[in-house]
Amino acid sequence: MTTTRTAQAETSIPYVDELRRVFRSHPDRHEAHEQARPVLVQMARDPSVLSRVFRARLTSPGAFDATHYPVVSFPVDCNPDFEMVANCWIPLPGRETDVTTKAVHHHGNLLLSTITAFGPGYEHWMFTRAEVVDPERELFSLSVVEAQPHPLHHVSFVDSYVPHVPLYPPSLTITLALWSTNKTTTRLDRLKRLPVVKRNQAVLRKLADRAGLRGMLNIQAPEYYDFYPTAEGFKGMKDREEFARGPNADYLYSLFHVIQETGNQGLGSVVRDRLESGPPPSDPALVRRLADDLEAGRPIEGRLSEGHYGVPFANFTRADMERGLAAQESRPARTAVN
Repeated sequence: MTTTRTAQAETSIPYVDELRRVFRSHPDRHEAHEQARPVLVQMARDPSVLSRVFRARLTSPGAFDATHYPVVSFPVDCNPDFEMVANCWIPLPGRETDVTTKAVHHHGNLLLSTITAFGPGYEHWMFTRAEVVDPERELFSLSVVEAQPHPLHHVSFVDSYVPHVPLYPPSLTITLALWSTNKTTTRLDRLKRLPVVKRNQAVLRKLADRAGLRGMLNIQAPEYYDFYPTAEGFKGMKDREEFARGPNADYLYSLFHVIQETGNQGLGSVVRDRLESGPPPSDPALVRRLADDLEAGRPIEGRLSEGHYGVPFANFTRADMERGLAAQESRPARTAVN
């Protein structure tokens, strides 16, 4: 019992209870995000937060078996009012900082508050809501609201349906991302947080479509979430194209790189305990070798897998966006036909 309590204390995340109190006491979700800002600053300035987040992940089932995504994410908290994750941004192999990490995108009815908790941060662009100007060619009009650094301990808020995009950082950068819907939490929201519902979301969406219940169940309809610059302006992608998952080996290198760069070498003992007491990971030899490197202080480089960068609709430059903005400004106005 004592061992269990000690483990829970080591992985419990400070400030989460305060965030839950903030959201419970502020039904207006914009106000809740505003009131959460000082709590996020405290979290970002407390190095024990990331240590506990990493420890919680390393002691969870399947911690070493994930496939790879360009951003290594660690869950912090998930409840009916909000979800929080720690996103670890691995730099490009050439350390370029003028390339986008993904398409210009929005998150539907979700609100996002993000604060940089580790590293130099990155450049972040935010736009006005996309307006369709040529449905046949899927061309949209966007205007820049801000294009500025998102440095250490800086809080950025992204409203619902607002397109935005981060650019790659020069070195490992970790942000704490706080998500919520833009509406007061309902009983339905609590139901949708149940594991069985989350696991079967795609099936439930199809059933809701057939029964005409999508609106009643507050299930988001497909729309344009992603945009990229072209010679004619910004083009929308009706069907989102996600990055392919990379191999488990790349994930492990990035995972241990994050732990090492943040000064959490002491978690090597947690890795060894997990190897000895838990189910064997898919590549135990590599996990053991990386744990050796971690404890010995040998540098571990993070990795981006093939297909995680150099993707035309997702990885474009600052200059590409500027050309796309200029192209839409010079596009002739369409004349209405009676």
